[in-house]
Amino acid sequence: MQPQLLVLLSLAVILGLLLATRSSAALAPLPRRQLALALTLLLLFAIVCVAVITGHTHRFDEQLLHSIGEHTPSPVTHWLAKITHSGSALFLTVLVSLWVLYLIARRRTGSALLLALSGLSGALVVVVSKQLVARPRPALWDTVELASHSFPSGHTLGTAACAGALAIVLSQQLPGRGALWWWLAATWVALVGLSRLTMGVHWPSDVLAGALLGLALPLLLSLLPRCRQPR
Repeated sequence: MQPQLLVLLSLAVILGLLLATRSSAALAPLPRRQLALALTLLLLFAIVCVAVITGHTHRFDEQLLHSIGEHTPSPVTHWLAKITHSGSALFLTVLVSLWVLYLIARRRTGSALLLALSGLSGALVVVVSKQLVARPRPALWDTVELASHSFPSGHTLGTAACAGALAIVLSQQLPGRGALWWWLAATWVALVGLSRLTMGVHWPSDVLAGALLGLALPLLLSLLPRCRQPR
């Protein structure tokens, strides 16, 4: 990503956080279980991150990725290669933008802010993490050549951040079906993550880290005053 775009993305996230911390409405009590879940996901991400940096996941990553490449049928690989596009930056940007416009039209500005901020912060975290860790991509078989670094999986993290935010928004609108939205979100994240493995462009720990951090982001952001449910 060009430095100018990175600066704009950072400013957008900062502005979103400033807006999200301001609210005059009476808020529901802080959901401690949600906070505990988000912090647990962050802790697990930190553990995976340290293990990757210190090289402790290399053997596991290589063996599991070899196994996936050898035992996944070609039709499944071909199908997952299409699914992977649903985790691309273009698809997620269009999806989130349309949904945010819909929420604004319905005067659900808190939900719109949560969704937009989840997508933007997910994109920013992907760029920064890739530069900091600078992990080479797998080269176990012939696959697509990508210029960016491997850790974490941007497709998985972006999908998890947007899917998690959508699950929260839909759970607020239709609280009786919260479990359904989270199952659908988890399925989407799992399929996109698996697609990156069958394509051979990411290590398993890249995908795991992306899913953990991506899901933690909307859970944490939804605790901010402007993004939280009013009383």
